[in-house]
Amino acid sequence: MIWVITSPERIHEEVQIISGLLSAGASRVVLRKPGWTQEQYRALLEGIPPDYYGRLLIRDEPLLATEYGLAGVHWSKAANTFHAAAAYSENSIGIHSADEITVMSKRYSVLLLSPVFDSISKPGYTGRAAGTLTNKDHRPVLALGGVDHTNIISLKKWQFDGAALLGAVWQTPAKAVENYYRIQELWNKSDLT
Repeated sequence: MIWVITSPERIHEEVQIISGLLSAGASRVVLRKPGWTQEQYRALLEGIPPDYYGRLLIRDEPLLATEYGLAGVHWSKAANTFHAAAAYSENSIGIHSADEITVMSKRYSVLLLSPVFDSISKPGYTGRAAGTLTNKDHRPVLALGGVDHTNIISLKKWQFDGAALLGAVWQTPAKAVENYYRIQELWNKSDLT
């Protein structure tokens, strides 16, 4: 399962790129724009074909998730409210150590563990979560942080259920779909080895 997290900055032709990523097979795209208003998120959502809404998560905006019929909500640690988890098929949250897996509330159905490798999008954010997961607490754990075509195969060996990509996709927006697809192909091929 390969997810893509949007760049925190506005990207030229972002709506087309997000649609292209979903068309190329991205399991989920997380709309994560710190500081954005509901109106800004709404404008972004209005540009995306409604057929893709069931594969989108949105950061800390449960009302928009419900309004647009999105797959779920990605919660930041700052989110103090948690609206009816049953209303969404997925609730995800970021964690920063494997120790957090077993103590994180079960209301979060997917955990994003970071940084696994040195971050591509945040220089100086050093990887510290590389290694085999021993207890995933019966839910998917995705690797985040520095994941690209050079290291995606290691994640299966370490028992990750997939990855959430940010820098590897958005570092070169004109090649976002191509970069995603290359990583997805390598992830799929690692099933055969």
